[in-house]
Amino acid sequence: MKMAVRAAHDVEVGDSYFGHRNYSGALLRYNDAVEEKPGDLAIHVRLARTFEKLGQIPHAIQEYKTAQKLAGPQKWSEEAKSSLIRLQHASGS
Repeated sequence: MKMAVRAAHDVEVGDSYFGHRNYSGALLRYNDAVEEKPGDLAIHVRLARTFEKLGQIPHAIQEYKTAQKLAGPQKWSEEAKSSLIRLQHASGS
């Protein structure tokens, strides 16, 4: 339970950083969150979005691929799928 609370807090702070375009800060918090809850689809999508903003497309693609393998809310699954297709198409993969 403690780990889930810490992960939720890290996601909340990461979302705030992301909203203020502090992508490096967001990345740190989302990485902390995913260590606490590695099977959380939404955290992996958040990580992927952040990697995209930082121009780290191979890392973003990997996170979207990881997200697609996880169970979770459909909105996150759909975002992972569509974003992965978009990035792979843009990069010619």
